[in-house]
Amino acid sequence: MEQFSVEVYAIIENNGKVLSMLKKANDGFSADKWSLPGGEMKFGEDAIDSLKRTVKEKCGLDIDVLSPIDVSVDIDENNKKQKVAITYICEFKSGQAKPSKEYKECKWYEPKKIPDLEELDWVMEKAIYPYIELISA
Repeated sequence: MEQFSVEVYAIIENNGKVLSMLKKANDGFSADKWSLPGGEMKFGEDAIDSLKRTVKEKCGLDIDVLSPIDVSVDIDENNKKQKVAITYICEFKSGQAKPSKEYKECKWYEPKKIPDLEELDWVMEKAIYPYIELISA
């Protein structure tokens, strides 16, 4: 059966750095890759509310959502699943970054150093370059 999902992700800015999260090896789609906090929207949920909820669940932070930076589509042919990911630029508001059980760790990086990390998941890979270009302009 074919599946479709809409997901929201956050590039969280804090003192010139961006939060990156390393997924655990058993997480399937993005296993052992650096990613942005976020996840799948629930049916009937507003995108901004969904983003705030998933960021709180994934890393314990409260954020202010500023503006969208990227919309990407990925198709997993093996599992017949299509994902649409909307990534927003966000500002850190409060909290202590702590990874949920599906992540190994979370770290703050200077944006320009993120592409140097060994493995980026598909959302991070698509969204980080337009973000770096935007902040470098």
